[in-house]
Parts: sequence; structure tokens; C-alpha cells
Amino acid sequence: MSEMLELADKMFTALSRGDIAVLDEIYHADVKIWHNWDNAEQSREDNLRILSGIPTRYDDFGYDEARCTALEDGFVRQHVIRATIGDKTVNVPTIFRVFVDGGKVRRIEEYLDAGELRKVFA
Repeated sequence: MSEMLELADKMFTALSRGDIAVLDEIYHADVKIWHNWDNAEQSREDNLRILSGIPTRYDDFGYDEARCTALEDGFVRQHVIRATIGDKTVNVPTIFRVFVDGGKVRRIEEYLDAGELRKVFA
């Protein structure tokens, strides 16, 4: 199970740094990313494109209060997204359910209140 926690750490370290090369390495070729706020699956290419823009969209972005639980087929990660633009900061509780196959991320299910995150854009 420690390999699941190592993969989770690698994934979220890369996300917080905007290191798309690492995500490209750990994502399965046909990974799907589902979001609760739009009930849609995102392709690997769309997800990497959007994630690559995080450093340019926010003045500060990170994950606080992280808690991760390894599972036989992946992991569950809870954290609070902290995003700042100018003088506006939001803290959004989030849960990721990540499914892993062959050491690579096969599916991500992300649960958060996107309305909270949009407050920094208003």
C-alpha cells in the first residue's frame, strides 16, 4: 500500500508545482477525469492542458490539510484547495478518488464545490 501513497504524493506534488511532465508520466494512456460539478469525463489531453494553466491563472495555489488513504486499487485524497487571485482567496474542501492500474493513474473522480473556486474570478 505504500506504493499508492508514494504515487499520491508524486501526483499532488506535481499538481502543486504545475509539473505537467510528471503527470504525463504517471497518467495511464487512456485516463479519464470525472468532475462532480459538471458530471462529465475529461480526457487526458484536456486535463493536462487545463492543469498546465494553473500557474498563470492564480497568484497562489496549493493544497492544505492533506489526508490520504491507500486502497488496493488506488487511493482517496482529501485536502483543501487554496487559490488566490489578487486580494481574493478561497479555500475549497475537495476529495479525489484515484484508481490506479499497473502503477499508473487510470481514473480520477474529483468532488468539490466549484462555485467556491469561481469566487476568485468574480
